[in-house]
Amino acid sequence: MTVRTRFAPSPTGYLHIGGVRTALFNYLFAKKHGGQFILRIDDTDQNRNVEEALQPILDGLQWLGINWDEGPHRARGVSQGAYYQSQRSHKYQSAVDELLKRGYAYRDFATPEEIQAEREAAIAEKRTFTYSRRWMAQTDIDVKRFESEGRKGVVRLKMPREGKLVIHDLVRGDVEFNWSDEQDHVIQRADGSFIYHLANVVDDEDFNISHVIRAEEHLSNTPRQIFMIQSLGYRLPEYAHLPFVAEPGSKTKLSKRKLEKYLKNKDFAKLMEHGKSIADRLGLETTADGFNPVIVDFYKKVGYLPEAIVNAMALIGWALDDKTEFFTMADLIRDFSLEGVTKGAASFDPMKLLATQERHMATKTVEEKVELCRPFLTSFLRNSFS
Repeated sequence: MTVRTRFAPSPTGYLHIGGVRTALFNYLFAKKHGGQFILRIDDTDQNRNVEEALQPILDGLQWLGINWDEGPHRARGVSQGAYYQSQRSHKYQSAVDELLKRGYAYRDFATPEEIQAEREAAIAEKRTFTYSRRWMAQTDIDVKRFESEGRKGVVRLKMPREGKLVIHDLVRGDVEFNWSDEQDHVIQRADGSFIYHLANVVDDEDFNISHVIRAEEHLSNTPRQIFMIQSLGYRLPEYAHLPFVAEPGSKTKLSKRKLEKYLKNKDFAKLMEHGKSIADRLGLETTADGFNPVIVDFYKKVGYLPEAIVNAMALIGWALDDKTEFFTMADLIRDFSLEGVTKGAASFDPMKLLATQERHMATKTVEEKVELCRPFLTSFLRNSFS
């Protein structure tokens, strides 16, 4: 079996270091096993996408040396559009039609208010909410009747309501889910657009993804995705759910929107001040959303070495042993394994990142340092005399 992994970011902002860590682990695992790393663009939710935000993601990955084998600008045997979910609607529609045909999905015409009323009734009766399927259309006649009432239909999965699902996670071991805890998840909205979970299942099948390596917040999505995979007769990939990247000294997920909070942490503040002092001399804008140590572009702008960032990101939630902390990309490809990934949240450590930068810079010759400094000196002089 050829190992094929993927990273599927949404083009809604700059490249978050949590996303970098996920992309890096996918890349390392694929390269360690002689496989391919695929880049797909999750742009199904048109209300969230920012068109100009895609390029910083592509630029950030390339700067770090996380080079995709297939994806935007590197199509193999398919059109460029194949790597953008927004251009694969015909594929998703075929999957929805097949799920309906096989009886694993149904058209539902309940209004949000009716669903909410059932949910509130379950709370009042102190029982788990399970949709009654009262407004499920079982025939074309039902569809016409509901539509004549002015109702708009969605397509829901007809999830099992008995039994258990056990998956073997390559990081967490065996994980058990009760099917009775699952809702009849929507897979196609009333406007005809498709939900992320369906799109990912179809894309993983079409691109022969062998290993789904992603952040732990997606673990709860796995039962519905496995249900779709099995219902459509697809091949089941292996799963590995990574611990999320946490705030410095915390177990809370790191967010690019909490900069003000993080600046109260002395180590994070030192990292920010170090970058700002450089940016000010270069005449760079430091109030924009992109000037944030949670965003990869921050490090690129102020002269960090990409290999130092890769090294630091690899150590967030993974270790080779209890002493080795200096790695090149080649070292990481050789040494990385999912067995070395921790289960618990892994904190972003600003001081470790600074120390890693210093260690990598110390390996450079004088000539290499001159070349690295040249564009920054040019920018400094331009800014000084402008």
